[in-house]
This record gives sequence, structure tokens and C-alpha cells, in this order.
Amino acid sequence: MENTTQRPEHALPGLIRKVLGSPHSEQVIKAQIIQMASQNLHVPEVTTALLEVLPLTKDKETRDQLLRFLSALNTSRFADTGALFQALLDVYRQEKDRDTRTTLLYRLQESIHQDPRLAVFFVELSGQETLSEQERIAVQDTLSSLPAITEDIALAALLKNVNAPTILQLQAVEIAEKCPSWSDRMVAGLQPYLDVKNDRGIRFRILQKLAAARLLGPAYADVLIPVLRTDNDTDARHEALAALSRIKPWNEAILLQLLWTASHDGDAGIRSQALQLQGEQPERTNEQLISMAALLASDRSEGVRLTLLQQLKPVMRIADIRNKVAAAFAGNPGVFNDEEFHQLTDMLAPYAGRDENISQLLLQSIKGLPVTSQRQKVLQLLIGKISLEKMLDPVVQLFTQEHNEALREVLFNQIKALSVSRHPQLVDVFCDELTEPGSPFRVTCAGILANAAELYPRIPPALEDVLLYDNERELVRLCLDGYLRPGVEKKFDVLVHVVKNELIDTASRQKALDAILKLSLDEHQQETLTNALSGLKPGTLKTS
Repeated sequence: MENTTQRPEHALPGLIRKVLGSPHSEQVIKAQIIQMASQNLHVPEVTTALLEVLPLTKDKETRDQLLRFLSALNTSRFADTGALFQALLDVYRQEKDRDTRTTLLYRLQESIHQDPRLAVFFVELSGQETLSEQERIAVQDTLSSLPAITEDIALAALLKNVNAPTILQLQAVEIAEKCPSWSDRMVAGLQPYLDVKNDRGIRFRILQKLAAARLLGPAYADVLIPVLRTDNDTDARHEALAALSRIKPWNEAILLQLLWTASHDGDAGIRSQALQLQGEQPERTNEQLISMAALLASDRSEGVRLTLLQQLKPVMRIADIRNKVAAAFAGNPGVFNDEEFHQLTDMLAPYAGRDENISQLLLQSIKGLPVTSQRQKVLQLLIGKISLEKMLDPVVQLFTQEHNEALREVLFNQIKALSVSRHPQLVDVFCDELTEPGSPFRVTCAGILANAAELYPRIPPALEDVLLYDNERELVRLCLDGYLRPGVEKKFDVLVHVVKNELIDTASRQKALDAILKLSLDEHQQETLTNALSGLKPGTLKTS
């Protein structure tokens, strides 16, 4: 028969959960249970039960007893300390008593080397402004005593304190300094700390560490270049330049920054230092120059762009470089100020018309230029040099989108000589201008369209629009000539309107009447024509 009687130590975990977890148990009994637990730690479930009831224990006396008991445990006897530390962390987060919280922090500090979660926990606490003075001292003491820490812990500290008070930011940087190496991720985490709004001492601490480092990677340039461009503190820029010189190899962004600093920095010493560094650089390869040209499209610093253009001007003979320059310009032409714009267009001018790709990019750039004078200059570079046969579509698009009448005239003068029979896309352009009462190009368009009226269905309605609503004699005459061409379907109502229009010349009215007489008229149309002619002076128009 199976023996179901439990030994006392095996029943103890259940008693711990039942007695210590109950708010109704007497204090004396709770103390006895804790005493029994201390004598039976060889039973694994005893410690487990104590950890389970710790967060549930509400009365302070019992909780303090449990904390003292658990805090005094020799953790070396645990195969896995995770449950113990998790229980202590949970209690800390729920605990309201400041002294108890501080005691817990020092207990966790003793074991920070045993569980990586503890270091992250202290880093998170460092960014909390609600800590008591004793708790903050405990946290700072713990963090300052950390051995070399992992990159993840350092990044957690930097991220947590990026907007914290200066003392906490400094603490985060101190933690980062204990990381054996600063990778690209660390560079990204440090960058906000170099903002000019942050404490000068923190910024210098980072810059000096970078300047003292050996063989920095190109990723560090992302941290240093903004300092050289925007920091008003001369010493900060000096430290940044010293750190920049340690980066090997130099990429195109660094080469460009040295050029800019040497010519634009407000401090003569820094300019001299940058010039000296330029002398140490090897001769730039075509690949580096091409990469520098590509920076025009991404760099938003006006002075840097101008410096870059000045460096690229002597090598524009290299097709890849000038194509990169033109592409950067066409991609966002509105960002270039007047000085940069004139420098850029002067560099591209010799290739306008000769290099089809450059010409296309320059045409593309016009629609993105907000200033009329700039659009005019680019047009002047291209007009007469480009082949309209190859680039008609972008020219037509520019014409339809342009609002300045002077520039529209320049563009119109380029396309008006082209044959609509060979370039049908011009039909819509000329028809739109013809039917626009305010267009200065109507007469020219009428002459062009009249000669092709029977070729495209869009033309006759445009001619009819003029015949019905306009009185300018030359304009009406040209449109009527096109409307009367063989192959164009003629409408009685349009022609009779011309006959009745006393503001146009008699010859045009006679042509319209002659065309009506050739139509097959129904009874209503005959009556309409008779009424129209009855009001005319005798001999004005001939009906035979």
C-alpha cells in the first residue's frame, strides 16, 4: 500500500504559499514559517515558494523579514539566479518605502555581474527623475563601479538619457566610455550628445576621446562633420577637426569637409589646420571625384556646395563627373542659391547642345527653378544648341507649364517652325493657344493649323471656336481658310454666323456664304439663311 504521508519539509512549500501569501495569517505564525524555511533551504521548492510570495506580501514587517532573508542568501548555490533577481526587481518596482527600495538597490548591486538584466535595470533607473537622493546615490555608485560593459548596455544608457539633465547625460557618456570599442551604432548613439544645446563639457569629453582614438572608421565622420559646420565654439571645432584627422581612410565627405573648413571656418587656426591636413591627403582619384560630385544632390550646406563646385570645375571634362553634377542640379534645382546657380550653369554651359544627356538634364531642371531669371539663363544656354527633333517633348512640356510670357515666347518661337504633320503632339499645343483669348500666339497658331485642318480631328473644333466668338479680321480669315479646306466637315451654324458677322471683312463673309450655298440645306436652314441675308445692304454679298 502506497504511503501518502508527506515528510514535514516536503509540506513546507505549501505552507509558505498558504501562510505568507495570506493577509489573514498571524504575524507570529508567519515568523515561524520563515524560520522553518531558513532551516530547510536544501529543499529546492522552499526558495521557489518564498520568491513567489514575496511580491504578494503586503505587511511591511513580514516583507522586510523576507527581503532580509532572501538578500542574505548565498547565490552561488543557485543553479539559476534568474528567478531570485526577477523577484527582487518586481518588489522594487512595487515598493513605496524609500529605505526598502534603497536596500534592494544595494543588494542588486552586489550581483550585477551575475545577470545582464541588472545592468540594464540600473541604466533605466539612471534616467528617472523621481528617485530619492539615496536611490540616486545607489544607482550612480553602481554604474560608476561597473566593469567594462557591453555595447547594448552603453547604447541603452545613451538612449535613455539623451534628453535628461546634464548630470545624467554625463553619467551616460561615462558608461559609454567603459565600452571597449565604439562601433557605428555607438556613433549614432553619441551624435545627439554633440548638439550645441548640450553641456560644453560633455561635448568636449566625447570629442577628445575621439581625437585620442586610433584608426577611427569613416562612420565617425557623421558625428564630427556637423560639429565643424554648426558649432559656434572654436575649441569644439578644433577638437572635431583633430578627431577627423584620425579617421582612415578618408572618404569623399571628409575630403569635402576639409576643403570647406580650410576656406570658410571663422578661425584662422582651424583654417590653417585644415589646409595642413589637405596636404597630407593623396591625390584624388576619378572615383573619389565622381563620389564628391554625387554629394551635390545630398549636401544641404550652401557654403559646402559652393566649395564642392569650385573643386569640380577643373575636371568637368570627365563625362561621369559632369553628368553627376547635372543630375544633382536637375534633381533639386531650387536649393541652389544665386552664386551656386551661376557657378553650376557656367560649368555646364560648354556642354549644352554637345552632350545630349546634359541638355536633357538642363531642360528637366527648368521646371524646378522658382526664379524667372534662372529659368531664362538655362533657356539661353540651350536655345539654338539643342536638337528639337530629339528633345521636343520636354520643350513642349516646359511651354505648357511656363507662366512667364517672355519665356513662353522664347519657347514658342522654337516650336512654331516645326511641321505638325511630322510632330502631331504640337496640334494640342497650338489648338490650346488658338482657343485661349488671352494668348499672344493666336494668329500664328491659326496659320499653322489652317494648313493641316483636314489631318487632325482636334483642329476643326478649334477653328470653329474662333469663327463663332472672335471678330479680329486676320484671325478669322486664317481660321476660315482652314475651315473651308476640302476634307473638313463644315457646319451650317458656324458658316451662317460668319455671314452675319459685320465686324469681319466682306471677303471672308462671302467665302462663308459660298460654302453654305454648296451645302444641302433643309427647309429650316434655308429660312435661317434668307433671314440672315435680308438684313444686309443690297450688293454686300453675292448669292450667285
